[in-house]
Amino acid sequence: MSKATAPDLRIDDRMIVAAALDRILYDDPDHFAADDARTVRRLIPHSRSAWLRLGFRAERQGPSMKGEAAGIGDVRMEGDKKVVEGSVGEAATWRCGQYKITNHGSDLEIWQVMSDEYAPEPKGARLEFDDRGEPERLTFFQPRDIELRIPFTSLAVGVRLGGWQPWKMVAEGSVAAG
Repeated sequence: MSKATAPDLRIDDRMIVAAALDRILYDDPDHFAADDARTVRRLIPHSRSAWLRLGFRAERQGPSMKGEAAGIGDVRMEGDKKVVEGSVGEAATWRCGQYKITNHGSDLEIWQVMSDEYAPEPKGARLEFDDRGEPERLTFFQPRDIELRIPFTSLAVGVRLGGWQPWKMVAEGSVAAG
């Protein structure tokens, strides 16, 4: 995700968004308040994103050594892991408390600050709205990892496909908690 900062998003607004997201994500296991979702959508500026969004992460293990150490026996030292990450077509991301939020218009993408699509256990959610702009449901990010081995080599290519699974629905006649 991009590292855009929000010069026009006041600290008060960020705190309101963080509190509303805490209620949406943690108050009820099956439902969330429509007013909280509307508040978050109203306060987070809409940002354009490209029609195609791609992210990548490449890892490469450095050379390893093995040998024998006196008094210890066989030892193996792994080389340093090198990681390169990047993305194309990402929209601006706004930081509010422990969350990174992107407003795509029809949905708000929400990630915990220390998590992203590439984390071993990614913590992402998507707050979805219907055609009238009313909150509809909350989904969570569920990756599908595929590893492709290249024959006759020790190389493998990993591919992570993202998918959003149903989590919560908007509460009927809900009002934001104070």
